[in-house]
Amino acid sequence: MRPAGDVSKALLEAVQRLATDERGLTAQEIAAAAQVGLKVAQQTLLNMRRYGRLDVPRTRRVPHCKKPVAEYALPCRKAVAPQDGFTQLQRCWG
Repeated sequence: MRPAGDVSKALLEAVQRLATDERGLTAQEIAAAAQVGLKVAQQTLLNMRRYGRLDVPRTRRVPHCKKPVAEYALPCRKAVAPQDGFTQLQRCWG
């Protein structure tokens, strides 16, 4: 996989800095915080979501749009209790 570009790094840093557990950021808010163009930010956010670097936990209404817009946030990583390797393999296998 290719390394992250400058735009991707700037967007991810903006999300890490400004998103909270109660409220994520819209694409327009992320683009403004990262100081990149909206169209480039939207395409990069879609790619970051596809690769699992960002998540869309919920949507919200904004005044300038008729439809609810996506809120982007960092993906939640569940902490796994340490187990022996065979037990982990059985759980992953199904």
